[in-house]
Amino acid sequence: MTDKTKHQLADEAADLVAEALTNIQCQTGMPTECLLAGAHAQIIAMMVMFLGGPMTALSCEQASARVRRLPSKRAVSLAFARPAGRA
Repeated sequence: MTDKTKHQLADEAADLVAEALTNIQCQTGMPTECLLAGAHAQIIAMMVMFLGGPMTALSCEQASARVRRLPSKRAVSLAFARPAGRA
């Protein structure tokens, strides 16, 4: 077995976190926005403890720049929805 790269490990961790969040939501019925807010707060707190404030801020700013203009799942589904009825 070959050693995994940090990128591969990060991808694996992302999959595990997504699965855990899905399981938590299914078990609790917690609204998605509340679950994501709590997860985000915990991740940022852990990043600060591990990386420090300046590196965490830089990482968040870079992530923000990459996602700022991405549409939500709902917006995409509306954009590709077939029109109902006739004009």
